[in-house]
Order: sequence, then structure tokens, then C-alpha cells
Amino acid sequence: MQLHTVLTPEWIEWGKKKSEENPHLEGFVAGEGGYHPKVLLLGEAPGDKEVKLGHPFQGPSGKELDRWLASLGLTREDIYITGVVSARPFSIGKTGRKRDRRPNNTEVKQWAPMFDFEMTHFKDLLMIPMGNASLQRLLGNKAKIGDLHGQLIEQPIQYLDKSTDTFKLTDNIRKIFPLYHPSYSKRFKNMKTVVDQDSANLKKLLAQVLS
Repeated sequence: MQLHTVLTPEWIEWGKKKSEENPHLEGFVAGEGGYHPKVLLLGEAPGDKEVKLGHPFQGPSGKELDRWLASLGLTREDIYITGVVSARPFSIGKTGRKRDRRPNNTEVKQWAPMFDFEMTHFKDLLMIPMGNASLQRLLGNKAKIGDLHGQLIEQPIQYLDKSTDTFKLTDNIRKIFPLYHPSYSKRFKNMKTVVDQDSANLKKLLAQVLS
């Protein structure tokens, strides 16, 4: 399987340093995919398995992703996958062990330059944010996966304006198809029908977009 990252060595060093500077983050996992991806998958942040192995979506979540991609007629070579934060956000539980957590707004903003850099390489690809973290990074905090899942949205996305240190909207229109995380229905059995229908809708859309 031939996968690569669009991040330059300079960006990779930037990411590693950014992770080291935050005591509540660890590791670094670069976005990766095929050399000619058909779609752009956007997640939240790497977890423990991903940090240990150095690649996105590993372990049980990786197997679930691979099964889901196969149902769509895709492989990892057909996608590029990255997250809004490229280091593992963690908290310390009562047992003293690290637990995965969602990146906070400050961390999302800190990592915005890298995320924006990656997005510039995929201006024409269908964007598939999986869950609220990546959806809200694209469309703002008012966007909710529960309201927008399973439908095609065509509008500008957010980028960090360095001169004002605020998020603004791009001039170009992007195609966005928000989804619940592929493993969502495993944790919430009552959502299986919804998740399956969204996947069916996406498969029909891909047939149109990729034909």
C-alpha cells in the first residue's frame, strides 16, 4: 500500500514541536493517504494506538474504518485522512492513566496553520468530516453533526487568518458531506439505521462525483 503525507519535513518538525510545547498533548501523527486521493476524510485527533504506531486510524477504529471504506468500494489509497489536531489530546483519569479526549478550542486554533496547509492541497476533493470536531473546524461551532449528517453541503470553509488570529471563510466553495464517525453505530446500536443510510447516500454521491 503506497501512502504518503503532503506535509513537508518543516511542517512535521513544526507539529512535533507544537506537541512538545503542550503538556496535555503527546506524540505526532501526520495526515496520510494515496498519491491521487478521491476523497478527503477529516477526523478529530489521534489516540493512543495512532501515536504508538505513527499512522491515523489504527487498532479497532482502523479496522472499522477499513471495513467501512470497503463497503464504499474504497481503500486507504483512495483517500487522504487527517485530523484537526495531529497530536493526542489526553486527560488523566482517577486511576492515573491517560485517557483520550476531544481537543479543546485553543488546541484546534493552535494547530490550524497545519490543517489549513493540508486543505490547500485538496481544493477539489469531497470533504468528509467525521463527527463534530472536524465539522465545526470547517463550518464553525454552530454546525452540529446531528443536524447536517448525511447531506451534501456546498459552502466556504474556515481558515485561520494569521493577521487577525481569527477564523474567516475561504473565497472558494467546498463540497462537504458530514458523517457520524464510522464506529458510532458500534457504540450506539440505535443509530445503526441512520449511519447505514448515510453511508448508502455517500456511496451514491461518490458514484456521481467519481464517474
